[in-house]
Amino acid sequence: MIPFPNFSENPPIRKRFILAAACAVVLVAAAALIAKPGDQRAASRSYVGHEKDDDSQAILLRYPQAAGTRLDDCQTCDRGGTSGTDAEREYSPCSFCHLLVYPNARYKTGVPKNYEDTLNPFGLAYKRAGRNFEALTAVAGLDSDGDGTANAAEIEALRYPGDPASRPGQPLAPTIRFFWDALHKLPERRQFLLMNTTKEAADDYVNYTGVALLDVLKAAGIDLQGAGGVTVFAPDGYSIDVTLDDILRPFPQGYFYAEPKALAGSERAFVKYPDRIPSGVTDGQKIPTAPWLLLAFEREGKPLDPSSYEKGTGRLTGEGPFRLIKPQRDPEGDPTKPGRPDRSMKSKTYGDGWDFNPAIDHNAGACVRGACVIRVNPMPAGVEEYDWKNGWPLIADRAVVIYGHGVKGRAFGSPLARGLYPRASTAEVDPRAKPGAPAAVGPKR
Repeated sequence: MIPFPNFSENPPIRKRFILAAACAVVLVAAAALIAKPGDQRAASRSYVGHEKDDDSQAILLRYPQAAGTRLDDCQTCDRGGTSGTDAEREYSPCSFCHLLVYPNARYKTGVPKNYEDTLNPFGLAYKRAGRNFEALTAVAGLDSDGDGTANAAEIEALRYPGDPASRPGQPLAPTIRFFWDALHKLPERRQFLLMNTTKEAADDYVNYTGVALLDVLKAAGIDLQGAGGVTVFAPDGYSIDVTLDDILRPFPQGYFYAEPKALAGSERAFVKYPDRIPSGVTDGQKIPTAPWLLLAFEREGKPLDPSSYEKGTGRLTGEGPFRLIKPQRDPEGDPTKPGRPDRSMKSKTYGDGWDFNPAIDHNAGACVRGACVIRVNPMPAGVEEYDWKNGWPLIADRAVVIYGHGVKGRAFGSPLARGLYPRASTAEVDPRAKPGAPAAVGPKR
């Protein structure tokens, strides 16, 4: 086995976040160590690049039944940011650990100083016991998270040994899973709208294709009576809340403005336009069709680029395979030019009628990239939530999971449709993927 690194208060930056994924329990490569010839190998739930970490191999050898399960993930040993600190919005263990390499200057409290700071109680116990196969035996009888159940018993029951909210005997929330092919069978909508940003350099007029979120919930057989809206999650745990009103009725018609196109190439430029403007769209007038809250899968007629962590910055990049598109609910922020684009809040002021206006509905920030988990609120009492802090396996499977109020477990479509975004390397292609599907590459950032 490859020697484990030494840890200090300020450990060196490693090419792979070995302890960050320390317990990305059960890698594809690790499965090969114990699998019999001809056995089907379970795909790791770890983020791309962490499938071969040494700790995961050790845990797989100790707990082979965890292969391909919810414990096959960094969350088994790692944690997200602490509530009440600046870093609390780093819900995903991946993004929290990445703060060591890609610091966020806005965060002053709750920032990890070393890799130990990124570990949950189980991960910390494992590391301090020697961080090897023998260490797993040594901590098996401990109750690291203090929930009354020993670590080994929790892992065998597929519960997180480092999270007191996850314990044997507590039922998991039922889920509904929509795969790519099933979502494409729902009524398709094409929407042309403005994506108005707050801090980015440009706003965008975009043609999106997808399905109304209302149609998705109807197809899932979810009774929204008594529901209080939904929460939509990105793969890194970022989320927004959506009201029932936004789901059940269309949004106001947006407006189209062609005038800023004349600024292209100058320092005043701030709007991007697609090559194709739909027929019937006129400068300064309402866009003909009223938009809906959309789960989009195409932009300008092409599948959305898959979401990933951007190499060099640690930021989320890409939009897909699905993106929640929330149109402007209040286009009257500037009554002189309703629904208009405006410059970034960081831009210079030019006094030409297109400067930043805080009263305008900057809807782009509410359009969740890589939308992969939808929780119908409120959560039923007495059940454990779905693992929304790590949606990366759903990005690979091109799937959306729905859970919460009124949800009874079911799957629509097939993971065989996941071939566009496989996660395994050429030598580790998941047997469920389509023959001839392209091999995965590392994260874009």
